[in-house]
Amino acid sequence: MAESNSENLKVVRLDNGEILFSEVVVNSKSKESGYLELHWPMKVMMRQDHEEKCTHLVLLKWMPFTDTSVIPISAKSIMSVSNLGQEYKEFYINTIKEIESDDPKEEVNRMARLLSEFDERNALMN
Repeated sequence: MAESNSENLKVVRLDNGEILFSEVVVNSKSKESGYLELHWPMKVMMRQDHEEKCTHLVLLKWMPFTDTSVIPISAKSIMSVSNLGQEYKEFYINTIKEIESDDPKEEVNRMARLLSEFDERNALMN
């Protein structure tokens, strides 16, 4: 991941309810087109562990099966944007670094493993 401006790391709530962590870039082109650039958007999944009385968090590549890390998104599909909390920035950046080092087969295996750990019965998918 190219060094990003940590001020641009955001939590994005989409109109379909999904929550993303991403670097959000707004430039003159995006202002004209109505599309923002999401750099390394990651879907947030949470799972409540009632035994341990804690919540587990995992980040999945929002647009899997693509080689691009910059995804345009219509500003109309975004409900809200806020700065990513300091306590989540390192988690997000480390996840991106892990994903960057994966080859396509490793990426699919990682997603399958995480999805099995966060199956629909236990995950608070957004």
